[in-house]
Amino acid sequence: MPGLHIANGAEPTDSLPAFVFDIDGVFIRGEKLIPGARETIRLLQRRKDPFIFLTNGGGHTEQSRVEKLGQRLGLTLDVEQFVQSHTPYYDLVPEYGDKTVLVLGAQGDQIRDLAHKYGFKKVLTSSDIMAERPLIHPFPEMTKDHHEKYGHLQIITDLLLSRGGFIGTKSPKNGDTSLPNNGYQQDDQPKLFFCNPDFQWSTEYPDPRLAQGAALAALKGLWDEITGGKGDLLYSIIGKPTEPTYVYAEKVLQEYGKKLHPSLEIGTVYMIGDNPRSDIAGANDFESRCGYKWKSVLVETGIYVPGSVPAYQPDHTAKDVKEAVQWVLRKEKLANGAE
Repeated sequence: MPGLHIANGAEPTDSLPAFVFDIDGVFIRGEKLIPGARETIRLLQRRKDPFIFLTNGGGHTEQSRVEKLGQRLGLTLDVEQFVQSHTPYYDLVPEYGDKTVLVLGAQGDQIRDLAHKYGFKKVLTSSDIMAERPLIHPFPEMTKDHHEKYGHLQIITDLLLSRGGFIGTKSPKNGDTSLPNNGYQQDDQPKLFFCNPDFQWSTEYPDPRLAQGAALAALKGLWDEITGGKGDLLYSIIGKPTEPTYVYAEKVLQEYGKKLHPSLEIGTVYMIGDNPRSDIAGANDFESRCGYKWKSVLVETGIYVPGSVPAYQPDHTAKDVKEAVQWVLRKEKLANGAE
């Protein structure tokens, strides 16, 4: 479905493509800007093509993250274009906003402040639990900073084995073969939510580094050992490549597209990313709720090793984000596509 370039700010009469971009390994690698990143965004802004950023990163508000990315690119970006791994947790506020929640994943009050800004009113961190029960950590002689960084797995398993989420208790239902999941996580324990399934991510280091998905893998291994393999770890997860994340992202993209061009219907959405297991897999499997056609483009500036066989095949592979966008614009036969 071809689209029309907006030469003089006139409203288009046909659909044109939209873009969903990963960030790490596509626009930046560690603290360094990838060549062609700034020119690519400037081109799309000039053309008024709809695009959003969809990252498995997080730990800060969308506003602070979009400002930082904008500073790196030397461009002004809209917070409405930015979806982080935990952005869909806004949808949990109606159910959990007034309940006590334990948030993990960052040091000090950073993660607490983020949860408060999302709308969660009663927020605990691992530091709060350590302060109340300092012996909960297996190595109490370690420093407070060490506790904050490495006490999460101990606290999580304690809570999942507890009675009703009370630290220091053990559920009598654990191991009860007459109950679902052999009684594990069947006694009003806290529900477990994860964002960012990525096992690895791309930094300036030559090899990929472990990401939050590695923490989930570690917890699964511990849980299997603790339960003797008799209890599945029950949890919910968002972030690429999960379907709820793409549903949320598509809704954001649709709203942003309408903001740019009220009379325009998006035709094809191109997911451009560096990670076959998240960016590419998610786009390939996603069934649009808006009638869009999703395609995937893999770039060679991040996780993916050029020349290797990706775990999930993209619709196209490009050297970098600039080449990827140029390929899309040529493919869609839009004006200035060779720019």
